[in-house]
Amino acid sequence: MRVLVTGTGGFLGRALAADLARRGFDVVAAYRATLPTPFAPPAPRLVALDLAELSALPGPVDAVVHAAATSAWTGVSAEAMARDNVEATRRLIGAAKVAGAAKFIFCSSMSAFGDIKSGSVDEATPVANPDVYGMTKLVGEAMLREAAPGLAGLALRLPAVIGPGAKRNFLAVAADKLKAGQPVSIFNPDSPFNNAVHSADLAAFVATVLEKGWQGFDMLVLGAAGQMTIRGAVERLRARLGPAVPVEVRTAGKGAFTLDSRRAVAAYGYRPMEIGPMLDRYAGEA
Repeated sequence: MRVLVTGTGGFLGRALAADLARRGFDVVAAYRATLPTPFAPPAPRLVALDLAELSALPGPVDAVVHAAATSAWTGVSAEAMARDNVEATRRLIGAAKVAGAAKFIFCSSMSAFGDIKSGSVDEATPVANPDVYGMTKLVGEAMLREAAPGLAGLALRLPAVIGPGAKRNFLAVAADKLKAGQPVSIFNPDSPFNNAVHSADLAAFVATVLEKGWQGFDMLVLGAAGQMTIRGAVERLRARLGPAVPVEVRTAGKGAFTLDSRRAVAAYGYRPMEIGPMLDRYAGEA
């Protein structure tokens, strides 16, 4: 199966491309500006693509795994997110259909839910007031839904994805601060927590669904198995990453929630790590 993976100049896309290549997929690894660090054999074929100006894919493909995105961060404008997330996804879906792709996996985000009021989040949780980044992911999902049934689409609403090279999420930032001996700030310290996915689990899941296939469009919530408190998660990292720096508790503006991945497990074969062992593994990789 020939699979185009986007965003391979970044952490998540590179991890997915490398794992799929190891599993025997014929991987085309697309990047925009940042050349991916060298892949261990078997290495995918690299191709430079600006998805927001895409007119055609570099040859026929059987499936697309779309991990490229510009996320909300300091200095990132709404215009940049609209270009890189909405227009790029629109063009990529259209090019995938022309190229004869049958499957399209879209790395969406928990931000698509917006303000979450419930204590547990699953596919039926309502969307409420998403920010600009979340709205760009919702539009991407909507375009993929409209492309079905000719192009089978699967949107994965992801929390923090961790693994070697992870950055710009709560756990990655906490790990960097712990290694540097800096204090870590947390909210809702005693609330249950499983809001993470390891890149290895995500890659294995993507391979599983590509091999088995699915019909039409679907959206799934993915998280870790099990639960621990938010304070416990940070302390688990702290115990393995260095000096006993303080953990500062701050007043939360939003409530905490956990992720319910039972549908992905039952219907699609998702097999996540328990949150504790996942954090142990990440501490050894960070």
